[in-house]
Parts: sequence; structure tokens; C-alpha cells
Amino acid sequence: MRRLPAAVAAACLVLTGCGVTMPHTGPVHVTTATGADRDDGSVTIDPRRPGKGDTPDQIVKGFLDAMRATPAITTTVAREFLTTEARDSWQPTGMVIYNAVLTPRVLASRGTEEAQATEVEATLTNAVRTDPRGTWLGPVSPAESTVGFGMEREDGEWRISAPPPYLLVPQKWFAQRFQQASLYFFDPSGTVLVPEPVFVPQGNQFASTLVKGLLQGPTLGLTEQNYLPDGLRSFSVPVSASGVAKIELTSDTGDAAMPTSDQSELMVAQLAWTLQQDPTISSFKVTIDDRAVQLPGETEFDVQHGHEYAPYVAGSSTQLFGLEDGRMVGGSPQNLETVTGPFGTGDYSLRTVSADLRAEYVAGVSESGGTLWLAPVKDTGVIPRAPITNGEDLLRPAWDFTGRLWEVDRRKTGAVVSYLVKDQMREVEVTGISGEDVKDFLVSRDGSRLIAVIRKDAEQDSIVVSRILTTGDGQVQQVLPAHDISDPAGEGQIRDIAWRSPTSLVILRPVSRDLFRVGTASVDGATGFDSLSVPVKDDVVSIAGTPNDEQTIYTFARRDATDDVPAHAVLGDLAGEQADQIVLDPRVTMLAYVG
Repeated sequence: MRRLPAAVAAACLVLTGCGVTMPHTGPVHVTTATGADRDDGSVTIDPRRPGKGDTPDQIVKGFLDAMRATPAITTTVAREFLTTEARDSWQPTGMVIYNAVLTPRVLASRGTEEAQATEVEATLTNAVRTDPRGTWLGPVSPAESTVGFGMEREDGEWRISAPPPYLLVPQKWFAQRFQQASLYFFDPSGTVLVPEPVFVPQGNQFASTLVKGLLQGPTLGLTEQNYLPDGLRSFSVPVSASGVAKIELTSDTGDAAMPTSDQSELMVAQLAWTLQQDPTISSFKVTIDDRAVQLPGETEFDVQHGHEYAPYVAGSSTQLFGLEDGRMVGGSPQNLETVTGPFGTGDYSLRTVSADLRAEYVAGVSESGGTLWLAPVKDTGVIPRAPITNGEDLLRPAWDFTGRLWEVDRRKTGAVVSYLVKDQMREVEVTGISGEDVKDFLVSRDGSRLIAVIRKDAEQDSIVVSRILTTGDGQVQQVLPAHDISDPAGEGQIRDIAWRSPTSLVILRPVSRDLFRVGTASVDGATGFDSLSVPVKDDVVSIAGTPNDEQTIYTFARRDATDDVPAHAVLGDLAGEQADQIVLDPRVTMLAYVG
């Protein structure tokens, strides 16, 4: 892989009983096999137990320390700091991750000496939170950063009677033991996989956690499809020395209905894409109530199964397309040729173009920004048509896997979002994007996410993401309100954004006229553990990025003439050396991948 290093970000895993669970005791799975049954490589932490005569604040501090127990992520010791009743009922759902915790302080006690109760408060700094599913929720509010712990005496010793309903762990501990991965579900049509980022524990809980996450199903409110049957459980996923994972799914009744052959194909694809993130797994087997899931001729499935459902859309063109002296060009960076379609003639004064995923059709915006043209890439005899003729400042359009075209008009009164339906543009209201000053936007190839760069003021831009809900027949049902995924540390203007993977972006920020910083962002907004900032010394105009990690991400820059070198454009490989630059004709004004 030649891509930029992944930015590790603050987030967490699901901790509910139906999803990714925090075990009460011991590791999830113990075996002599190699493969996924390995530790996370970090130092083992064996926290202290409650001591005789511990004060309330010492009990709370011990409780916080005990939630760091490893190598298996477990709450066994933490429960010893709770009352008997709280120990039996405490089911933490989610995780709060903090930078530091101020010394716990005891509030006023109440009651008699024999039945004394009190409360201890602990204040967290720079805390972030996930919901019970593990979805990134961003920073904890200042009010919620102070956490209360109800205390009671039990057998003469202080214990916590009212623990918080989530786990509390330090950022450094979390960053050493968790990694970002994705759960893969299908779009409503069952055509393409949609990744949902989660953070899961490294080591022997990794594969088990991923499978349990799939069994929980898509996030409530989304229209994604899950082909793992409802009502099933998975307790562990052992991996043999040869890299074969064994997924045993069970039901309460012991006779769950087996999926149809079509459903089995999609279920295996979900599992393959999810499990291939574990480098120790090469293949897997699946049983449901001890009955093997089968596809024609096989009961053991390669983790590369289901390539045709790739979220970056298998079969998408790998070529670059752009404009050279007003004519559309396409091909490899070393061999750009004028296309044979209408936009290759130079008769349409265009400032930007965007080819669909198969590079069969192209949308172009006029130099004035008022007209959106559609035409075939190659000469087919089809005359270009203009679904928008009264735009004010049309941005570069975007395509998804259905062939649906998206556009944003940057009007003086605020942005208007629209998409193409039967040769006509249909406007859609997107809270947080519509009416804002939108500088740039992207739509994911799987059609699930709309990303936009919002100009906040002259010095600051932000990035927001909205989820696109569609029906099984490809109709847009709703576009949900956008939420901010900007890194609080990523201040300044944004020149361009592009896809880096199906779940991450590349961000171009200007520092000066000829110095830029390239960073990354996760589509779930997770930030804070390991930021990435690559300096690029050039007059960078844009970034050519793609969600397919087999393709190179380029910076596109323009250079003025000097005494020795004439004016020219240049592509720079972000993952390569500074010398890995491709000189282009100076008449080239833009280049981008399809989509």
C-alpha cells in the first residue's frame, strides 16, 4: 500500500450486550492456536484491588485505574470497587476517553455513621465520547466532563453504588490498544458495501469484536441492509495457525432458519470485507446452529471474497480526467489525450469536469459557473444537454455508483443542493449545508455520504458530513442533517478535499502562496490521537484522490516560468519522494479521478 499513513483518531467500540461486549471476566477466547489469538503488544496492566479502609476518593481513583486492566479488555477488577447491587447491574454502554482526570473530590456526606452515603466527583479534561454502538459523538460538554460517583458503606468499607453508565479510559491507553476498522453493510439495493467506522481492541478480541458488531446490525435510522440473520450470537472467533477463522453463530432456539443462497452470498461478502482487516485471517468458515453456511462448491471462504461489492465500486475507471486549454482530456498522467466526445472539441467553455464511475458520461460546469452540461465521454452522436442553465456558481459535480449526479450551487443567498432525476435536477434540503457558504463537496461512491467544506469566515473553514438515505430501487429518501467532523486542531482555510479511502479524506490547507499542508480526516469525525500533517512546497491548486487504495493520490500544482524552465503544471505523488513528479502541459488546468 502506497497511501498516506492512517491517522489514528479518538473513538471507541460498542460495549452493549448485543454488540461489541466488555466481558465481565477473563479474555474472550483462550486457545493454543496462533493467528488472531495474540495479545496487543502493549504492557500488561494488573490494577490494584480495593484496600482495607480506603477513603471514597481512593475507591474512585482505584475504580478508574481498574478500567485499564489488560491484556484482555475486562471489567473484572473494576467491579470489585462497586457495591454488590451495583456490581450485578452495571452494564457499561460506550466509552468516555479522556486526556487526564483531576484528583477526585469528596462532596458532603449524609446519613448516620452506620448507614453513611456520600458522593465523589471527578473532572475529566479533553474528554470525547461514543454512543452504545461505538459511533463517534465528539467532545464531551463541559458540564458532562464532571462525573459523579454515588458512594455507600458496605460491610464497613466504601464502595461505589452509582457508577457511570459507560467506561472511562485515558487517551494514551486507548490509542495503544484499539485500532480503527470498519463494519460492512450493504446499500438498500444489495449492490455495494457501505463501511461504518468503529474502533476495536487489538489482540485476541479483534475478530470477535468485528463479528459481534456485524450481528448488531446497522446504526438505527440508516437504510443499510444486514444479511447476517437476526437473533444470532457469536461468543468468540478462534483463528487456526493456518489463518482459518471459525465463526459459530447460535440462536436461542438452536434451529435458526438458514439464509437462502443469495442471502448467503451477501452475508459471506460482508464477513469477508470485515475480517480481511485482520492480517492473521486468510479464510473463514461459518456455521449457524452447527450447520455450515455454503456457497456453490465451498464451505471455506477467502477473505478476498466479494470484490464485486467493493465500496470504491469495482470496475470504476482508474484514469484521470481534466481540462487542457478548455478541452477535456483523459488517461494516465504520462499520457493524457483529448476525449472524442463533445467536450473534447473545445466548443464548450468549461472550468471543471467530472466523469461518472465508468468514464462513460461526464458533467461539465461552464466557465461562468451558470450552466451544467452533460455529455458522453466518447463520441456517440449524443448531443450535450444542460439540466441547469440558471446557476450562480456551480461547484464541480459528483457521481455515485447508481449513475446519480449531485451538484451544489454556491448562490449569494446560500448553497442549494440538487441531484439528477430523469434528466431533471431535484433540489434537496440538507440542514447544515443548504443555505451555507459551501466551497467544495464530495459524494461517496457508495452513495451514502455527502461531504462539504463550509466557509465559516475569512480565516476558517469546516468540514461537515451528511448521510444519504436511499430506497432499494435507488430513490433518494432523505439527506440527514450534516454534522461537523473538523479536527479542532486543524485551523485555517481549506483549498481542496478528496477521497483517501471509503472512510477518510485528504485535506489541502494553504500556509502561504507556495506552502501547503496535507492532512486527513475520518468521515465519523474521530480525531485527537495521531494527527497527520505533510508539508508540500508548491503552488498547489487541488488534490486528485480516490477511495481505492490501489491508486495514487496526487497534488496538482502550477508553476510560473523561470529563466531556465517554462511555465508548466505538475502532479506530485503524496506517498512518493519529492522527485516523483510528473510534468504536464501548462495548458492543463485541472485533473481528477472519476466520481
